[in-house]
Amino acid sequence: MRNLVGLLVGLVVLAVAGTALAGQGATNSNGDFADLSVKVTPPISGTAKAPRGVGLAFSSFVGNRINANRTINNKTLTVRLNQNFTSNGLLFPSCTINPTALSKCPPASKVGTGAAEGELLSTTGGAPQYVSATLAVYNGKPFGGGKSPTEIVIASVGGKPATELDFTVSRHAGGLNFTQLQFPNAPSSGPTVYLTKFSVTSPDRSETRTIKGKKVKIHLVEAPTTCHGAWTFSESFGYATQAPLTATDSEPCIKG
Repeated sequence: MRNLVGLLVGLVVLAVAGTALAGQGATNSNGDFADLSVKVTPPISGTAKAPRGVGLAFSSFVGNRINANRTINNKTLTVRLNQNFTSNGLLFPSCTINPTALSKCPPASKVGTGAAEGELLSTTGGAPQYVSATLAVYNGKPFGGGKSPTEIVIASVGGKPATELDFTVSRHAGGLNFTQLQFPNAPSSGPTVYLTKFSVTSPDRSETRTIKGKKVKIHLVEAPTTCHGAWTFSESFGYATQAPLTATDSEPCIKG
């Protein structure tokens, strides 16, 4: 199994931005908690004729408020941008996911960076230890016969790549979902590190393509074409035997 366990939301789209509304944290009867913050730059809608490229800033804090030596034992992870954000990852330089080892991505496919705090759980009942990690985010090719782009997040500890988290990026029910891919048979080395808090940033990125004989500027991520006061976001951890744990946030928007 990848040895940096998946509490990370791999948003291709992330970047530093303006001020978001305070997010709605979540907790459950086991003491698990999650808190989410998302910011959009600029928080202005686009139009069909003039798409607006945006970046996003994503940060999350997760853990257990009863037992610091316990992590969220989630089976699935989905981050959702609820209002018709668009990803054009298929039109940008990309990297191929390696499900059995760390993916080796070309520099041109890099779309974001970040930082994280990793938790090493104690095996003797003592307090956990914490380590710093750096994150690099890459635009990924479709995986496993799928047609949607992916996102690859490489985590490094002590300056050395340690593991990665992989996500499909797909349209679903009027929103854009980042859904973690699971590779239980991937090899690991060293102790398991659980991400407890992290942030990822990526600015708006664009490419010029020739479409029907005309040069067109295409953005990696495009804002919705509607704005009704705010855009909303969620981060949902799925369990095998209990209800999902879902944290939410919202960003005030302006109609362009």
